[in-house]
Amino acid sequence: MWQSPAAVRLSVVSDTAAPALGKLALGTSWTFRLRPAALNVPAPNQDGRDVNLIKDALSWSLAARFGIGRGMELTALAAGLSQRGAGIKGVTSQSAPQIDSPAWQDPRIGFGYGLKTAASWAAKIRFEAKLPLGNAEVLAGERSFVASPSIALAARHGGWFAGAELGARLRRPSDFFGLRIGSQALLAAGGGYELAGPRLSFALELYLLPSLIDTGRDPYLPAEWLVSTRWAPRALDTFSVGLAGGGGLPLSAAVGGASLGFGVPSFRGSLFVRLTPSAD
Repeated sequence: MWQSPAAVRLSVVSDTAAPALGKLALGTSWTFRLRPAALNVPAPNQDGRDVNLIKDALSWSLAARFGIGRGMELTALAAGLSQRGAGIKGVTSQSAPQIDSPAWQDPRIGFGYGLKTAASWAAKIRFEAKLPLGNAEVLAGERSFVASPSIALAARHGGWFAGAELGARLRRPSDFFGLRIGSQALLAAGGGYELAGPRLSFALELYLLPSLIDTGRDPYLPAEWLVSTRWAPRALDTFSVGLAGGGGLPLSAAVGGASLGFGVPSFRGSLFVRLTPSAD
């Protein structure tokens, strides 16, 4: 799951409004993931051996958006993490050293352009590039450049709000213990309700990453759900803080019989803080 640098009411689905010209929006989050990378490998017993390549991980991210006028924005996100697990070498050796920690993850840079829409709904064209600067050997980064074009949609009616983001993640294919991972479609949607009095909102989001290439002999569909609550004080309406929690959906049968797609945690919890200036 990529947390969007353009998130406001939701976490995965991007907001469609860009900051006003010269305005800077910031967001930071702390996220815990449980068993985001687990494999079942052959062993003398018939059930095989479970290997937690990453047993758990705690990551921190800083996202920024800068308004450049006419509904356009520049985005950037940097992240680091601390993680525990056997690492890739744990697949072939039970005595392999633990994975290195901490590590930097791949940074992302991007661009967004808000389209002219009606009062009750809006759209934004987005493009993000993930730069392979993290350490792929400790599962902290990609092995190649990733391009992610998408379109974000949003609608509001009273206190109700909804959003969706449709796009792709285009990368060079790579083989990983019998699983072929490459370009994927991006399907994300969410919605919720915002109370008018205390400016407290509640939301539910889902995302799917259907593969655009043949993944091998097993079905592979990374999918996750996330619920969140967000509070914004009336005295400082540009500031908000929130909590989110969720986990993987068992829609895969890949990598040694795991029902969660590789890279999808069994549990995810996060705390986020956002500063969102007036929109363009």
